Amino acid sequence: MQSRGARNTGRNVIICLILVIASAIAIVTGIYDMIAMGHETGSTAARIGFGAVIFFLSLILGLNFLWGYRIIARLEAGETKFAGWTVSPADYDRFREIDGNFVSKGSRENDYRPLRTSPPGGVQVLFSQDGVLIGDRYFGLASTGLNHFSDVAMIRSTTPMIEFGMVTTTGSSTNTVRFRRIHSTLRVPVSSDATHAAERVLGHYQAVQRHEVIVRPGFWKSRIRFGLIGTGLASACAAIGFLLRERNDELYNIPLFMAVAGTIVAIAGLFLAGMSRSFDPARRRR
Repeated sequence: MQSRGARNTGRNVIICLILVIASAIAIVTGIYDMIAMGHETGSTAARIGFGAVIFFLSLILGLNFLWGYRIIARLEAGETKFAGWTVSPADYDRFREIDGNFVSKGSRENDYRPLRTSPPGGVQVLFSQDGVLIGDRYFGLASTGLNHFSDVAMIRSTTPMIEFGMVTTTGSSTNTVRFRRIHSTLRVPVSSDATHAAERVLGHYQAVQRHEVIVRPGFWKSRIRFGLIGTGLASACAAIGFLLRERNDELYNIPLFMAVAGTIVAIAGLFLAGMSRSFDPARRRR
């Protein structure tokens, strides 16, 4: 499994927004029809149940894509640019050839898949302090988290490259929840006239890897607060649902839904807060 980076985030935000609106309409019409008929039907239950699942998933994914869109937009505007260069067509051709040779000799395939033909204007590479945009594809380069880099080095070939060892943590569940780490490689092309800028990038990410430099120190702390606040609100929702559970028939099982959904979201909030606390690099440096 490889990360192919993020692209078309603006389009994905629009798709998620459409799904949020459509699912919200399904929920509202389902509730309205159920109240008008005085009882629940298969159609109203499906609209409310599936609509709620799609609504929350689309909302979460949409916010994630919106966050990614803003990150890329700010980087392209130069607000968060740390270093950058344009890889000429000739340099990009050599990069594609050398990268392909690595794979043919048994090295990991590049997370960034080189274009089959080099654009006439070259390929722009923009680094922030915790990510890189190669052409239209963005890769996060956090030092901790479910997706992070574990090491970084310079490949001093004819066309230099900066190589990141990437780690992606995934979970699977059968009888028990299991997590596994998947290792991959990200090779970023360097323009032949950008050696100094590339060395600066290398030094920065080596310092980040050693936790000598903490990028966005408040990031994980904000996630901890978000998780705890979400847990509190969801717990209140679940408590109200449990208090009203004896009126499920009268309220069309809304209390049951509040109790179940609130409990699940509260557990998810605690999980988010706990994971964020373990990922906080400021704690690791102590």
